[in-house]
Amino acid sequence: MKKTLKLWMLLVIALSIASCTDNSDDPVVYTTIEEALASNGLFSDIKENPDKKAMERKKKGELDYLSQYSMFIEQPVNHNQPDAGKFKQKVSIMFRGFDRPTIMVTEGYFWKYFHDAEDFGINLNANMVHVEHRNFGGSFNQDRGKWEYETSAQASADLHAVYQALKPIFKGKWMSFGTSKSGETSIDYAYYYPDDMDLAAAFCSPFNLSLDDKRYGEYLFNEVSTEELRDVMKEGIRSALKDGEEGVYKIVCERFKKKGGNVPSFTEYVYNIFDTFFTVFQYTLPSKHKEKIESIVKDENSLVAAVSDNIASFRNDSLYTYFVDCAKEQGLPNPGYDYFADLLEGTSFKAEDVVPSELHSEDRWLVKYYDNSVRTDMAKNFFVNSTVPLLFYYSHDDPWSAGKPEKIGPNAKMIINPVGIHSPKINDPAYCPADVKQEVMDYIRTYIY
Repeated sequence: MKKTLKLWMLLVIALSIASCTDNSDDPVVYTTIEEALASNGLFSDIKENPDKKAMERKKKGELDYLSQYSMFIEQPVNHNQPDAGKFKQKVSIMFRGFDRPTIMVTEGYFWKYFHDAEDFGINLNANMVHVEHRNFGGSFNQDRGKWEYETSAQASADLHAVYQALKPIFKGKWMSFGTSKSGETSIDYAYYYPDDMDLAAAFCSPFNLSLDDKRYGEYLFNEVSTEELRDVMKEGIRSALKDGEEGVYKIVCERFKKKGGNVPSFTEYVYNIFDTFFTVFQYTLPSKHKEKIESIVKDENSLVAAVSDNIASFRNDSLYTYFVDCAKEQGLPNPGYDYFADLLEGTSFKAEDVVPSELHSEDRWLVKYYDNSVRTDMAKNFFVNSTVPLLFYYSHDDPWSAGKPEKIGPNAKMIINPVGIHSPKINDPAYCPADVKQEVMDYIRTYIY
């Protein structure tokens, strides 16, 4: 009896001690997102309201969110040697609730606004975490210029670190998402860290298999829009090339001289001729194709202006690291130079010089070390055998669709929009038919709810 009483007393004492002891497994409950970010201790320069357009839309009742913030997180330049050097990477958050799913927008460029995943944030009532790509915008590091660590592996490690920092705050389902190069970044991240996301989505994202991927020319001149408009495009390109380096090219050069800009090389000029037309189909709805193409080819002045503007847009410093990424791993489309071999023969143009022509002279050595091993492994293995669910979305007339995966497995889905453009606007019927939107959202909700 005494032994039983003693054991009972010990049990009471133990339970009393346990009730007074802090249980570290209890989840931390935050009252506000400000409190959560501040207590995290990994973010600095936290500022409210980074996107004024989103604020204006909220006032009009077009967007429903609680708050938005921008901040920086410290990242290693080289995640394999974390103490060798650090940089600050920009992170922006649109907050809807701690219990909501979270969309990580895996930016391939610099952060401008939340618009890229806006429709999905609305449809899922989800938080959005937008991570600026290293060496873009305000996220430059001391590797810029050497470019040793400007790789998909290091960029994916950046995203993994952001996820680890925020997962304790946003405990719900997570999906990575991006359009175009940002979608490539989303799938890269899933490739390196398949256990982080519940779904990885890429919209209108090309996966080039070489530094000079010829699938794009075949698609541009045989698949997009109508045969009639493709013929008009071909004639426009022929007009720009017919006299080689003595024709329209000279007029474009004079235009740059008058404006005080650097005269484009002939290779840069040729690339931008093709891209001028490529971009029309990329961003113009099918109903406007004819009007847009005809406005470019209506006379020589129009053609000169369009190509010159295209050259100037690619010379934007904010886009420069894009061409570094192309030179290192991602490659660049060949939009069909072989279709005009008769006009390019005897000129200084070489397809292999296109990427170097967009780089500063001191960076042109990068193409010698172009490495497509990751993209090749994705095409052969990852797209087919991925353990994380993948979603690929393309628009038929968007020429970037030539770079879609050629084979996917049972844990991946590909959706083709017959009328859309290079855009994630699925809530606008002009850009995405209702049945296509339904298919997209049904697949996403399978994994996010």
